[in-house]
Amino acid sequence: MGKTDSVSHSILGKFRTKLIVLVLLPVLPALALALQRNFDQRRAEKQGILHEITSVSRLIAAKEFAFIKNARQILATLSGLAFLVEQTNQPFCTLNFQNLVKLLPDYLNFGLIESNGTLFAAAVMPSGQAPSLADRSYFRRAAASRKFAAGDFQIGRLTDQPAVNFGFPVFNEAGLHRVLFASLRIDRISDAMREVPLPRGAVATILDQSGVVLGRIPESEQWIGRSFQDTALVRKALRVQDGTFESAGLDGIQRVYAVTPVRDGTAARHFVIVGVPTDLLFAAANQTLTGNLVFMAIVVIAALAVSSFFAERVFVRPINHLAAAADRLAAGDLQTRAPVIHSTTEFRGLSHAFNTMAVRLQERDADLSKARDEIQRINAGLEQMVIDRTAQLTAANQELEAFSYSVSHDLRAPLRHLDGFAELLKRHQRDRLDEKGKRHLEIIGQAARKMGVLIDELLVFSRMGRQEMRRDSVDMDALLRDCIRELEPDLSSRKIEWTLPSLRPVQADAAMLKQVWLNLLSNAIKYTRPREIARIEVGSRQSESEQIFFVRDNGVGFDMKYADKLFGVFQRLHAESEFEGTGIGLANVRRIIFRHGGHTRAESTPDQGSTFYFSIPNDKQPG
Repeated sequence: MGKTDSVSHSILGKFRTKLIVLVLLPVLPALALALQRNFDQRRAEKQGILHEITSVSRLIAAKEFAFIKNARQILATLSGLAFLVEQTNQPFCTLNFQNLVKLLPDYLNFGLIESNGTLFAAAVMPSGQAPSLADRSYFRRAAASRKFAAGDFQIGRLTDQPAVNFGFPVFNEAGLHRVLFASLRIDRISDAMREVPLPRGAVATILDQSGVVLGRIPESEQWIGRSFQDTALVRKALRVQDGTFESAGLDGIQRVYAVTPVRDGTAARHFVIVGVPTDLLFAAANQTLTGNLVFMAIVVIAALAVSSFFAERVFVRPINHLAAAADRLAAGDLQTRAPVIHSTTEFRGLSHAFNTMAVRLQERDADLSKARDEIQRINAGLEQMVIDRTAQLTAANQELEAFSYSVSHDLRAPLRHLDGFAELLKRHQRDRLDEKGKRHLEIIGQAARKMGVLIDELLVFSRMGRQEMRRDSVDMDALLRDCIRELEPDLSSRKIEWTLPSLRPVQADAAMLKQVWLNLLSNAIKYTRPREIARIEVGSRQSESEQIFFVRDNGVGFDMKYADKLFGVFQRLHAESEFEGTGIGLANVRRIIFRHGGHTRAESTPDQGSTFYFSIPNDKQPG
């Protein structure tokens, strides 16, 4: 029953999931529409706020420009008063500037600066020697441009109060004569900014060219006079100068900003920046989206409740009955039948189909039982056949081994007789035989000895296919060095350049693999004999499934159209008079590598050397 309940719950869980998906499908277009409208609303709200803060920044810039314009008008008027600007009587000038400050309380100071930067007269004068003001930005700009110029924020040397100064050049026949200046109270800038209503949550800031705050609302007192030249906000504002951008504010809050430059007639000297926090940009849109999502959630919950009640009565109960019957049938109770379901015509048809299937399964089970009995009978016969064939194969191998021994023994005796009697005849009849007769006897002896070698090679080739493999980890470097040492007697009078890189170990039969290396290396040594300097290279490369080794030489090579004959028994591509051999070595190589599950091949160009490849699989089991 536990398994039945598990399957039933699984089926019902999947059904309920699909039911939820089906109910949610109609909601998706509505959700997409709501999101699209919210996107449009957010875009419109952002454009509206950007337009609003741009307008506010321009209004504040207009008020800031009014201060600059008023200062220019006052200084221009004063520059026309020759009795004042040409005056050499310092007390007279000082008295006039003091009266002007009383008339214009927005200003802290008025004065005249000589062309060399030395203060001549001012409403507020120091008690000692007149200071030099040549380093002040307003003086340098007015003197350089020969026009009215606005300065940056500064703490006055004369008034010891924060101010924004303005300079105006005064000329005579010799050129620049003096510079008039006026010091605007810094708090008047923030006062004028407060006259402009800001959007909810907005902040407004006026900066000079150096990034120093000239005015800010709200909380102007804690910001005025502070330099923010290296902040992201100031860098972007000075780069944009007129437009909108998004950045972290001076207080670290992320905002969208509108910046408007304020010019003094020559260049942009001050910048008005108005910003609104980004989380307030879409407050109304977010509220609308939340309302829409809540409404859709209520609709979905109601739809799920109604559909769940309907599905329970029409679908879930019939499916539960069918699932329980299917579980019993799967457990092996082929007499199980589903109850008649009256909920819908479809479920009645499904119940009938289920019962028909159960009947057919019961009939098929009976047929399978008969088939299993027949298969068991056949398997018993097959097992006996395997036993018989194995015994026959064992007897055949024993007979083949006995035959090989017999062939070796029976063929060697006549060959030894031929070689021996030919040698005796040559020795006893040495004086009676001419050179031709002696040559014939020598050929008979050589043929007999060669036949003995061929018999030995054939027996080795025959045993190679039956020899038991003992696969283990083989150190290819050590095996290769051992083979070269065995071949050293053939190298005493040869000049050979060896290329022997480090080789990876493999899983193989070490004795068989040694035979492979000996055959390939001896071939390379033999077929490079005509070369003054023989070059023999051994190498390897790793593939995903096997380790591939090769032996390359600069010998006489061969024509690739005969390559298919290379690995056959007694196949030779060179005359015996050129190179000795029986033609069975490469056949042994192929048989050994084949038993390891690998493959062999060769590449060559006549008179340019040859390359012989063989591979050892990475994870092959012994053959």
